[in-house]
Amino acid sequence: MQLITKKEYFYYIAFMIMASTFLSLLFYNLPPIIRSHHIWTAIWVLSLLVFYPKIFINKMVLYLLAYGLFIFIATRTFWSSMDYWNRKILFTEFYQFAIGVSVITYFFQTGDYIGLAKITRWTIVFLFITAIMTIISSAIDPMYARNLTALSAVTSESEREFITGFKRYGGGTYSTAAAFMALAPIFIYYYKNIKRSLFSKKQIIIFLIIIFLALLGMQIFTNIIVAVVFCIIALLGMKKIKYSILVIGLFFSILLIIPKEIYIKNLLSVSNHLEKYSELSYKFRDLAAFIETGVDFADNSTGTGLRAERYPALMETFVKKPLLGCYFLSAETGNGYLEGGVHLYWMNKLTVTGIISLLFFLIIPFNFIRNTLKHFNSNYKLFYILASLSILSYGLIKAVAGRDTWYVFFILLPGLYYLPLLKKQ
Repeated sequence: MQLITKKEYFYYIAFMIMASTFLSLLFYNLPPIIRSHHIWTAIWVLSLLVFYPKIFINKMVLYLLAYGLFIFIATRTFWSSMDYWNRKILFTEFYQFAIGVSVITYFFQTGDYIGLAKITRWTIVFLFITAIMTIISSAIDPMYARNLTALSAVTSESEREFITGFKRYGGGTYSTAAAFMALAPIFIYYYKNIKRSLFSKKQIIIFLIIIFLALLGMQIFTNIIVAVVFCIIALLGMKKIKYSILVIGLFFSILLIIPKEIYIKNLLSVSNHLEKYSELSYKFRDLAAFIETGVDFADNSTGTGLRAERYPALMETFVKKPLLGCYFLSAETGNGYLEGGVHLYWMNKLTVTGIISLLFFLIIPFNFIRNTLKHFNSNYKLFYILASLSILSYGLIKAVAGRDTWYVFFILLPGLYYLPLLKKQ
């Protein structure tokens, strides 16, 4: 019996990390121990320590570990009063960053680009299956993804069982929705460079339609808007980037001078063409009402107004402790911190951790994108940047969280570049 090689061993562990994240239909229906994602990440880290310890002296990994040490010390000293949710978010995010960065760094350092391409191909298959199951799950209950996100607020045991029961259908979560959103620019790149593509134009179109229908089914308004905006820029492409900027600038200039009555009328018209009591229909009607009231950020009579109100509320807290955050040597109140602020990723991080800590954190995605770009040809770079920015810019208006999103950012988006290596010729 032939033993597997070290390269094959690491490939299989990385494969299980991605499968346990993106193939919900299978893993949610396995026994508890086997389906656990954390078992595979633990095996991965231990395997690196034993067989490939030099990965921990990689500059990117070292910096990430330094950041992890910083938040560990900070939450036990000058951030000791930080609330449970923000503390949990910091460490969960670090954990997901560490796994994502270590996986892609391993493949880059070992030069196993074929292995990376194979894992990427399988992950796309998993996401396609999850997108289909998302459409099916949302057909049963359009609010299932939102209900899963708000599960901690549910006190009734029977209601909790009903909501968690949707996991067995293998539909996507809020984090998966952000992953769907980020894939579109890369697939547009392969559509425009079909000779390099592992998939045919027909397969690409089908995949894009399926993930768009999945987003529509989950009725997550922001993801749909962000996906459409970045798709338009991707379609215009590198050769027309100056034209793209000009068109977008002109477009927003026109938006500013259009009478608000036209916005209200068209938003209500779109709402009327959607299912009457659906979340998307409500979002369009709610936005129309928000515009009609005069875009007053102090008015929380609409959902849009309530979300917009979080910015000035967080800013009011931020200015009290701008350098190291509202919990810096503070009482449990965090200088009047608004708990709902966690829904605004970047503004919340600025308020909670302060300017200095935010800059410390920003170096991670900035350096990662900069270093990863060195591996790509000039044509792919724009689409990779667009896909990455779609995730990062999403944090301006929503929360960015979950391993689905960050594994796409750190592993899948770079890995998609190497798919042409699997072409038969």
